[in-house]
Amino acid sequence: MSEERLSKRERQKRRREAKLAEQRAAEARSRRVRLLIFALIGVVFAGLVGAAVVNQRAQRAELAAREAQTQARLDDLGCTEDEQMEDRGQGHLDGQTLAQRPPEAIYPDRPATSGEHHNNWFITGTYDQLLDERVLVHNLEHGYVVVYYTEGADADQVADLKAAAEEHIEGPYKKVIVAPWDGELADGANFAYTAWTQRQLCEQYDPDVFELFLRNHHSGAGDAPEKHLPPHLTPQDGIDPGDEPFLLPPLGEERAPEGMEEDGTIPTDGATEAEETTS
Repeated sequence: MSEERLSKRERQKRRREAKLAEQRAAEARSRRVRLLIFALIGVVFAGLVGAAVVNQRAQRAELAAREAQTQARLDDLGCTEDEQMEDRGQGHLDGQTLAQRPPEAIYPDRPATSGEHHNNWFITGTYDQLLDERVLVHNLEHGYVVVYYTEGADADQVADLKAAAEEHIEGPYKKVIVAPWDGELADGANFAYTAWTQRQLCEQYDPDVFELFLRNHHSGAGDAPEKHLPPHLTPQDGIDPGDEPFLLPPLGEERAPEGMEEDGTIPTDGATEAEETTS
């Protein structure tokens, strides 16, 4: 029947039906577009996840290859293996014990990687002066890596070590201290990398050996009992030894830090063990 012969109601009904049909068609098109968009998003997301997985695998493979290459060069560098040492505890030295027992009387294996230590700790940094090992062991307990170098170490290699340490401190490895070693190291080594219950000795400095030791033992990656503590970056966080040797009795009264009390207490604005255990 032609449109002219339809009643007004019928014409209205047809228009409503046509409009509904158009709406249903539009909704169907909209659903198809949404499904297409969701499918594209899924493909992109899957691609991103896949790329991330591939990238992670590639990074792990690269790190493994670098580690294998570094391990293969240890003999040429005069390095020992990264060795796990005996855990000798983590108690504190009282003033009387501190004054009567130098490091060699406290630590059977030196440089020490665990054991009794002073109740203070040093702030992060690279140092040219001797620092007391009994304080540095406390840094190890907090997840630090402490690197020692001997007087006989090559000056250029020492400079490279300090420069690399400063870069790491500015980056992801803020719990690092570099300091000279008083005397000789075992096995004719010139460098000693230490962390809590871990030690590696080397005749020559190598940045890959240093970075690998850091990656394996720095802070959260290592086994230090109090590795959760934040790095000590300012004099308010710990002892700033300044430019002079920082050695406690009985290593030599003339080399003790200025202002030290008779019982071995060190005046400092930094944290003490009481504050540490409540943090």
